[in-house]
Amino acid sequence: MVIMVVVFVGGLLIFSGISLRISRQSAEKTISQQADDLTVFLRSKLKEAIIRDIPGPFRIDFVGTETSIKFIAPYSSGNGSDLGKYGIYLSGNEIKVSFERIDEKTKTYSFEKGFTGSQMLVENVRTLQFSYWDGGTWRKLWNTEEQIDCAELPSKIRVFFVIYEGNIEGKKIEKGFNEEIWMAQ
Repeated sequence: MVIMVVVFVGGLLIFSGISLRISRQSAEKTISQQADDLTVFLRSKLKEAIIRDIPGPFRIDFVGTETSIKFIAPYSSGNGSDLGKYGIYLSGNEIKVSFERIDEKTKTYSFEKGFTGSQMLVENVRTLQFSYWDGGTWRKLWNTEEQIDCAELPSKIRVFFVIYEGNIEGKKIEKGFNEEIWMAQ
């Protein structure tokens, strides 16, 4: 009887260890997939960001803070694509993307306060931070609205984010990612 109890408890411990390992691997895979999805989206859209340094309502700017970015870019690849206003930011525990199509009815390319038409891009996010390389130093802000007659995009943008998934043995499985996106095409 004692041998059967020992075998049973040993089997339970082995099964429990295997189950925990599978749960951890599943959570890590989900985190990695979400990070890949986000970085692919950011790389494709940010590299297509445009600015136009002209006075008036059709000036096109890029506004980046530590926690959000607003920019204008084509929303599909290829020549002749329509433009859209994008906003990327952290809201609660979600990275959201805001999008507003620019068409012939558009009266200005200026950004509205806040973010319209937002939808979730990535969930279970603890941190989202942006910084901007000017060729010599990293800056916390980049605003071409303040760059009169000399507006330019940053050379590269660094994005740092932390994604978590599930609780295993009372601990969140989380991982931080640090990506640098070169803006030169």
